Amino acid sequence: MIGVQLLGMVVGLAAIHLTYLYYRRAQFTKRELYFWVILWVIFVFVSVFPKSIWPVVDYLGLSRPMDFIMIAAFIVLFALTFVNYVVNQRQGRKLEKLVREQALKDLDKR
Repeated sequence: MIGVQLLGMVVGLAAIHLTYLYYRRAQFTKRELYFWVILWVIFVFVSVFPKSIWPVVDYLGLSRPMDFIMIAAFIVLFALTFVNYVVNQRQGRKLEKLVREQALKDLDKR
């Protein structure tokens, strides 16, 4: 096993463990747990068996597996960034509404 493969496996297994710990602390829902565990298992699998993605690489007409990994990584990052933005906007609106309601209550008390 090449050092990079070993490092990828260790990082993936550590991430699975951290994901489970966040779930146990009730910071992740079951849905989030499944999503992240599946993502990290795929990461570990591709790290240990890098030739397993050759059929996908050939089908997409790419020249190297690393090209596919980089494209997939960018897609995942863009998706996670979008989800993060949506959740952040939703939380901002909720906070703004709460602050306005509290300010009006404080104004009525005076």
